[in-house]
Amino acid sequence: MLFMKRSVSLATLLWVSLVSGQAQAQGTTRAASVSGIVTDSLAKAPLARALIQLVFMDSLSAAARTADSDSLGRFVIRDVPVGRYLIGFIHPLLDSLGLELKPRAVVVDGPRAIRADLGIPSATTIRTGICGASPDADSNAVILGTVRYARDREPADSVHVLAQWSEITIGRGGMQRGVARREFTTPASGWFAVCDAPSGGTVTLSATKGRDTTEAIDVDVPATGFLRRDLYFGDARVAAGGAAPLGGDSLSVTTAPRLTGGGRLSGIVIALDGKRPLAGARVGIRNGPQTRTDAQGGWRLIGLPTGTRTLEVRALTYAPLSQPVDVVEGAAPVSVALTSLKTLLDTVRIVATRSGNRQLFDFMQRKRSSGAGRFITGEEIALRQPVFTSDLFRSLPGISIGRGQGGAEFIAMRGSTGGSCRATVFVNGMSMRDLDADDVNSMVRPNELIGVEVYRPGSAPAQFSDMSGCGSVLLWTR
Repeated sequence: MLFMKRSVSLATLLWVSLVSGQAQAQGTTRAASVSGIVTDSLAKAPLARALIQLVFMDSLSAAARTADSDSLGRFVIRDVPVGRYLIGFIHPLLDSLGLELKPRAVVVDGPRAIRADLGIPSATTIRTGICGASPDADSNAVILGTVRYARDREPADSVHVLAQWSEITIGRGGMQRGVARREFTTPASGWFAVCDAPSGGTVTLSATKGRDTTEAIDVDVPATGFLRRDLYFGDARVAAGGAAPLGGDSLSVTTAPRLTGGGRLSGIVIALDGKRPLAGARVGIRNGPQTRTDAQGGWRLIGLPTGTRTLEVRALTYAPLSQPVDVVEGAAPVSVALTSLKTLLDTVRIVATRSGNRQLFDFMQRKRSSGAGRFITGEEIALRQPVFTSDLFRSLPGISIGRGQGGAEFIAMRGSTGGSCRATVFVNGMSMRDLDADDVNSMVRPNELIGVEVYRPGSAPAQFSDMSGCGSVLLWTR
């Protein structure tokens, strides 16, 4: 059975027995052995270095018998007298999950070998134990974690944790797109749980307590329906940003304030195909320090704002990647694998070959019926004769090419808050977040385009919008 931290813990029960007395369990002189395997059902692997404890049930003041699990999760407790016992285990993974497991009973009635397997429950059991039974258990997930301070890793209590994700509802009134929200206030342990999150979907997580706040990070929830993700409050200094003009119209983009601090992080960037190191890839913390990988794909960042941040990695001809990282003392190296755009485009082109006529038909239908977007046909693109696909956006009213802190160009437009922002790019209906202009040019050549759609914030069809507050650019290819 599953318990939260509010319950009396097995650890408390067993450790009390170690310090409260040395009296041995009463019984006959005959002895038995208690053995088993400790399993991590979440990882579907043995659990090594677990501390197994056996307590005499009729005298809790008696000293506990202990054993450690080996690399295969195996343990043996020998010379156990006849009697009734409680058996359980302690492991850092249990603490990190914020859960306690109820000890199980073991009866020793003679000199024989007794099997008592133990384990961390499955994702389904944990989800049900925390969130309760749900009719949509197959599609609902739980996100567990602890909010801590980066400076000393101590838990933070009374923290407001917010989880958000896009949700599409189909009913009699048609299809409606909205944003689902779940909120949680942490107890003294800093522990939090988000129930009913989408399995196999993306969730935005953030935590706030007074002036302390984490960066809002995107986490991908596995199809298994269980994710563990801690959040760290950090320290950051802010260097003022500047304004950079956008070519082609009167818009200008305001450079985000640059965050600095005393943190550091290192790692390696490799290509997913071939597992070879990628030299020259750009690596950085969002709105923070940037660097390039060396010949071995290695990188090192210093002067980082501490806490939970978003690491961004880009390399020419590879799909850009953003992932959450924790900038804390002693953080482990971060390994990043980038996917080749050729791999992605081969998949897209196979689909497009079969459905290109349908895409063009849908494009023309929206062009005739929609008054919200701007539409550029294949014929108009040919007349403009752009050298690169990004050249199309250098002269359109209300949209242009902006330049970020690292010098990389991107497609920009006016956001819902009035300032300029990075547009979300869709290629043949597939969302490609945080693409630079070079990434767009690598993915799509001008002579491959059959149409382009540009939408201001809030005006795009539901399937082509997101929660960023910026607009959308749709690229359709043959």
